[in-house]
Amino acid sequence: MHKISIVTPVHNKEAYINKTLDSILSQTYTDFELILVDDGSTDNSGLICDQYALTDLRIKVIHQHNAGVSAARNTGIRAAQYSLIAFIDADDSWDCTFLEQMQDLISNFPDLSFYSSMYAYIINDKIQLAENPFHIRKDFVKFNLIDKCCYKGRFPIHTSSVILTKKAIERAGFFDERIYVFEDYDLFLRIALFSEIAYLNRKPLSFYNIDVPPETKPRGRVPLLNRHWVSLMAKFDNDLDKNRNLKLLLDRSTLNQLVRYRGRREYKDEIKLILSRVEKENYGFKYRIIYSLPVKLGNILLNLYSLYIRTKTWLN
Repeated sequence: MHKISIVTPVHNKEAYINKTLDSILSQTYTDFELILVDDGSTDNSGLICDQYALTDLRIKVIHQHNAGVSAARNTGIRAAQYSLIAFIDADDSWDCTFLEQMQDLISNFPDLSFYSSMYAYIINDKIQLAENPFHIRKDFVKFNLIDKCCYKGRFPIHTSSVILTKKAIERAGFFDERIYVFEDYDLFLRIALFSEIAYLNRKPLSFYNIDVPPETKPRGRVPLLNRHWVSLMAKFDNDLDKNRNLKLLLDRSTLNQLVRYRGRREYKDEIKLILSRVEKENYGFKYRIIYSLPVKLGNILLNLYSLYIRTKTWLN
């Protein structure tokens, strides 16, 4: 069995963090350390973290001035004493067997650097399955993130469902502290340039809480575009000639994520510049339609498409 360091960034999560911490401390696999990074909380989150640390020696709390989620995770990673790093955000939760079952996955793929379980959303207090890209009945799947996800531009993983090796994070250059929207995709993709992913394809073991109001997040309802991953993708330029699927993935991700900024006049020039990097053949039919329609009509189409995807996922 491999010892694991768990890193949890915390910023103003007093309404959620007890459930998160209880899900960690109820794990059937217990040989871990938990590093809570209080990123300048102004509510009682830091106090709650300190109270939990008094009851369990595995918990370490680091208090720092607010620097953003990427910086908070990097603080936790650098303080970690073990070679495997699990992440869980302070409003998400795990099945009590998450770490135990992930140990099984890691043992089957000891040479990889990247591991993930299936996950589900919590929406209106109900569990809704996330899209599963593997329609095969196998417990363990190994895949190339770039090749698997290039057409949709969406990843079948999220921060609270993954375990990474500390060496891989260091090699990739840690979380980019300039980014606080899709900062996880950015790091995952940099690691995917040199490691495949081992995927636990049994059942959802990680639960991504969508019920958190966007306005309560430090980044706000509509984050600053210059702090979004789509504004900082140029770091991958040197790898594009070697991997055409990488270009397709970046372009489709850009089109996915830039939709919410359409129609915002303050970003007109930035959007035009970002879209100029997207190759026309990578738009596909859906995005050709969406980006040619008026914003309101395009949003209706997107909402219908999202409803179709959720319904399809639920029925499967």
